Amino acid sequence: MTEIIDAIYEKYLEPPVNTVLIQFSRALMEDEAKRTDRNPDDIFHILNDHNLKEINKIIEAGMWDGKVKVVEAGSRLVEEAGDPYYKHYSNIAGGIVNLFLAIQSDILIGTEVSTYSVQAINSRFYREERENYFYRPDGLHWVTPPSVNKPHRFVC
Repeated sequence: MTEIIDAIYEKYLEPPVNTVLIQFSRALMEDEAKRTDRNPDDIFHILNDHNLKEINKIIEAGMWDGKVKVVEAGSRLVEEAGDPYYKHYSNIAGGIVNLFLAIQSDILIGTEVSTYSVQAINSRFYREERENYFYRPDGLHWVTPPSVNKPHRFVC
């Protein structure tokens, strides 16, 4: 998570938006962090804990020295909306909310090994929304520059 945040700051020296929506599986990460049978030396557990702390930090403090608010939506938003029908299906309803928010965003940053990210980027491509990036270890890769004339092909 630290590397992704650093890549965003490297690409955007000044805030490009007023709010950042972060989409991830909080429940999965928190459940993993609470497990008592974990090996404290396991890199996956160490990374999970680090990433969760980094996410919580930017949600609390914001980005760009607090100039930009960081928010979550998805399942938690659906659960807090109060409707018992949708609350029962919060994972799927939250996923739908997140997808529509991603498609309508000003900038989308995802990973190319995610069918979700590719779906959102391709939906944005057909809407002529070209500010789409994949995070790679060497930084952000612009997926849909003006020279690209077809949607991204998912390959994993």
